[in-house]
Amino acid sequence: MRVRYLAVPVLLHPMLLVHQAWCQTPTAIDLKAQSRNVDFSAAATTRPFRSGGALPSTCTPGEMFYLTSARAGSNLYACTGANTWTVEATAAASQLADLAASLTSQSTLTIGANCSTAAPCNVRFGSVTHSFTSSTSATVTAGTGTAYGYLDSAGNLTVGHTMTVSCASGCLAVAGVSAFPSNSVPLFTWTASNGAWNATGGVDWRAFQSTTNVAGGPGLLGATANGVTTLSVDPTSVGMLAPVPATSSSACTKGTWSIDTSFYYICVAANSWRRAALSTW
Repeated sequence: MRVRYLAVPVLLHPMLLVHQAWCQTPTAIDLKAQSRNVDFSAAATTRPFRSGGALPSTCTPGEMFYLTSARAGSNLYACTGANTWTVEATAAASQLADLAASLTSQSTLTIGANCSTAAPCNVRFGSVTHSFTSSTSATVTAGTGTAYGYLDSAGNLTVGHTMTVSCASGCLAVAGVSAFPSNSVPLFTWTASNGAWNATGGVDWRAFQSTTNVAGGPGLLGATANGVTTLSVDPTSVGMLAPVPATSSSACTKGTWSIDTSFYYICVAANSWRRAALSTW
């Protein structure tokens, strides 16, 4: 059987073809499902994380965020729990992040985010070392001013302020503080406005290298050896108590003195004592 076909040419107006091309819906590429061994090393620029001047209020564990308002080295945050951001600093083993403060939200400062049992944050006062094995936080709810983070001489992690600030476990909030107290270890200052921490209000006052300079004042002598400074009385300026002399020529240095129930003794020259009788009235 012979079959014949009739071919009929159809001519379309050029504008119809243009219209068809412009009306095509572009296809979105799913990089996760439609790519393999993606290499962006030759790209002119890459921005793998979201960024901004404030941390998002919500997040899912595994997300990352680059906080542009944070100081260099403390910009990268990871979502470590539902709606919880944690700064990702260098390894805590280097101790460079010990007791650093970071802005977790507009109302909360996290202090010592990297302190742990495996890598404690240690601070020494004289011969006593205080160890912190977990982080804490300070929350502001009202007021405008500056908060002062420091360790007091008893080893308490303290946030002094003139606003309304509360501390979580492991931290003390102390009202009426407008400067670092004497005999404290400064950690940071952070400003707040109208009950919210300022995104760029933090100043790091931690000092890895430090020293204490002790100088003897009038009547005192100071000597430092092996990191220990010893203070003593200057016998040429201050009379020293001596044992009661047996005779007026007992050994002594001018200025030394002694006393018993009957007499007050004073050494007026080398090995030369004088005494005065004591009486009641």
